[in-house]
Parts: sequence; C-alpha cells; structure tokens
Amino acid sequence: MGTRKLATAMELKLIQMWLHGKSPDSRRSYMRDIQDFLEFTHKPIEQITIADIIDWDSALALRYAPTSRKRKLAAIKSLFSFAHKNELISTNPGAAVPSPKTKDAISERILTEDEWERMLYAEPNRQHQLMLTLLYETRARVSEFCALKWKDIREKPDGAALVTLFGKGNKTRKVTITPQLWQVLKATKAADAKGDSPLFLNYRHKAYSTVQVWRIVKAAGERVGIYGVSPHWIRHTGATHQLINGSPLHLQQQELGHSGLNTTSKYLHILPGDYGAQYTKVKLPF
Repeated sequence: MGTRKLATAMELKLIQMWLHGKSPDSRRSYMRDIQDFLEFTHKPIEQITIADIIDWDSALALRYAPTSRKRKLAAIKSLFSFAHKNELISTNPGAAVPSPKTKDAISERILTEDEWERMLYAEPNRQHQLMLTLLYETRARVSEFCALKWKDIREKPDGAALVTLFGKGNKTRKVTITPQLWQVLKATKAADAKGDSPLFLNYRHKAYSTVQVWRIVKAAGERVGIYGVSPHWIRHTGATHQLINGSPLHLQQQELGHSGLNTTSKYLHILPGDYGAQYTKVKLPF
C-alpha cells in the first residue's frame, strides 16, 4: 500500500486548527497518531468511513497495549468530531466507534509512603533529590516541571512558597510547597540567576528535558528495586499521600488541574483515608 503523507491543504489546515492550543508534547503525540492513521487508511480525511476507523482500531489491538490503543483511537475520534462540529466534513465517522475499555491501573502507579521515602533517601545526587521532592510536593506534570523558572515561585508570609504551573489545556494553577523545601530550594539559586532562569540546570547548564527527568525518576526507583517508576507515578503518589493525610478533595482537584472531581476521586479508592503542601508528612532528607 505504501506510505501516505499529509497531502491536501484541507487536511493540513484542519489538523493545525485541531492542534491549536495544545501543549508541544500533545501536538507531537497527536501528529504521530494522525500520520499513522492516514498511512494505514491511505485515504483523504473527507473519504474516511466508520469501517476504516474500526479496521485501524483492530490493527492497533495487535500492536499496542490497551491504554495506548485507547489513547490513539481517542485522538482520531477527537479530530473527526472537531472537523464535523466545524462543518469541515459532512459526517463524523468516529462517533459510532466505541472506545475500548481498559483496566484502571492507577493503583499500580502509587508508591506507599515507605517506598517513596526509601526512593528519596537512596538518591545520591543532591540536586536530583531536590527535583524528586519538588515533583512530589507540586504534583506537577513532567512538562510543567521542566518549564519552571525562578519567577514562578513566590514566598508566602508563613515561609511556604506558591508555585505557578502552566500546562495541559493552557491552564495556569498554583500549588503550595512546604517551608522546608522552599528554604533548601532557595539556597540553591545562583547569584546570577534571573527570573527567567530555569529552576534546575543540567550538566550543560540548560534546563532539564522531559526525557532527562524521566531517566532520573526511573533510576531512583530502580535503585531501591521499584521498576517502571515515572514522573506521573510521583504525581499520583503525592496526591494520594496528601489525601490520606487529610487534604480536601476539592483542593486536590484544583492543584492537580483536573477538570472535574470524578478524575480526582479515583484516588479515594486506592488507599483508605480522608490534599496542599501542609498535608505532606514524609520527612525530607534535607
């Protein structure tokens, strides 16, 4: 069948409009999904049928894990929904294609307080240890974390600090970190650092990439015998621990950047217990 490039001007314009406002990481991921789909169907977007999408979904089931398959199909369905809503295509072939059901594996990506403490204390690199702690307290997505600059943190009257995160859906939210973490973090600030300077610098004196942070987190987990740990694990873990220690659900919804309580409430079913930095109980290694 051969490969097919995004050929028509209509396709390019449609995809650009659909991707508008999404994060760089999301745009790259969605573009790969769309390219894969169009190469599979070998048809212009306006000629795609329900059967084409079902055939592609069947092919995905043979190549990808259920969660990846569900994400890729969701991207295609979203594109066609957008195109139909804006009257760029006459029908929406994705509307009748059901999304595959997947196992809710969030509980498998939560570290206990003991596991998290062992992972944190075993990290031999001081800066990496500090980065892990900030990921845990802010519950930031890795792209949000890598984008942090000194101007994004403001000290509060009680000695804690307010961190401004900008991320998914072009939304801004604020989270609080403990006074202890802020004092240690503030002490690392170089004398010549400006407001626009990255919070952490790698060995090349540049901001850490998302890939570098993933590697740091993965290595920290493996050091104590926990495999597959990612920055998102730490996001889930930080939220769950704060929930257990008494943080209100609505506060976690705001600080995690969830659009609704339904997403946040998943954490309620993981570990028993009744979320902001004042609910962090793990002793820091500083």
